[in-house]
Amino acid sequence: MSTRRDILIGLGGTLGAAALGVRLFPGEAMAAERACTAGTVTRRQTEGPYFKPNTPARRNIRESATRGSLLVVTGRVLDAQCRPISGAVIDFWQTGDTGGYDTRGFQYRGHQFTDADGGYELLTIRPAQYSEGGVFRTPHIHAKLQGAGTDMLNTQLYFPDAEATNRIDRIFDPSLLVSFEGSRDGARLAHFDFVLARGRRIGAEEWPSPRASPG
Repeated sequence: MSTRRDILIGLGGTLGAAALGVRLFPGEAMAAERACTAGTVTRRQTEGPYFKPNTPARRNIRESATRGSLLVVTGRVLDAQCRPISGAVIDFWQTGDTGGYDTRGFQYRGHQFTDADGGYELLTIRPAQYSEGGVFRTPHIHAKLQGAGTDMLNTQLYFPDAEATNRIDRIFDPSLLVSFEGSRDGARLAHFDFVLARGRRIGAEEWPSPRASPG
């Protein structure tokens, strides 16, 4: 499955972006392209205290009264041999634009399954930085993933234009930076490919199981 970046390169950068209705931000610092390397999997990070099972199945985790900067994150889920994993489950959760997690309901929470090409799309907003109990966190999105025959992965995604706050977040990992790809319909576009290690399912029964095929 070709990514938006592949299309833009093929069309000649900015000219191709204009043809697709994508606006590139002047001077935008793009995270380096990370081609999948066989045997190199996405790094694990703490799940943290705010994961909730039984989230709604949805790609759009924005709320009807959503405020903040619109964001769309796309990418693929691959195995350690760089092959797409269809039917992998991804659970996303994050803060809103003011910081703090919804612990009573499911605001800015949802799970989805990858398509036949291992693809996913998350419609959300840019999460806020926050400080809690003396611990500072840079803007980030939590992700919990598993495919049929893979280990479960807990990780977090970060933003390349948040350098000042990334530097003071004690668990920030630059290998987990998304790549920005311009904008569409008022939303910032970001990209990240997850690579999962081979393994067996070990997880809570209430968490959705990966599917043998997308549905």
